[in-house]
This record gives sequence, C-alpha cells and structure tokens, in this order.
Amino acid sequence: MPLLGFPRAWESFFQVLAGLSIALLSVWANIDKRLMLKAKAQKRQAHKHLQAQIQAEQAEQLSKPQEEQV
Repeated sequence: MPLLGFPRAWESFFQVLAGLSIALLSVWANIDKRLMLKAKAQKRQAHKHLQAQIQAEQAEQLSKPQEEQV
C-alpha cells in the first residue's frame, strides 16, 4: 500500500476494510455451508419418504389381485 501514494489515514481505512471483508467472507461461507447441508438433508428425507410411499403403493397393488382371486 505505501507504493500507491495514499495518505496514512486512507491506508488505515483500506486495511480495516480489507480485514472486515475477509471476516465477512469467512462468516458468509460458513453460513452458506450450513444451509447447503440442511437443504441436502431435507432433500434426502423427502426422497426417503417418497420411496416409502412408492413401496407401500406397490405392496398394496400386489395384495389386491390375490384378494380378487379368492
């Protein structure tokens, strides 16, 4: 920064701004990671629920023809 020719007050401001930017990016990345994991878990649960529903319907359909034959 000394080579750019900014006054010392400006340099201090830019250093603080750079530090805050790094901290905010770190926090934002952490929050984004948690949200992505939560979304994956919800998607996995929905998929399991759908699979259980499909299996229940298939079992129901398999039992119906047997009842009709009797």
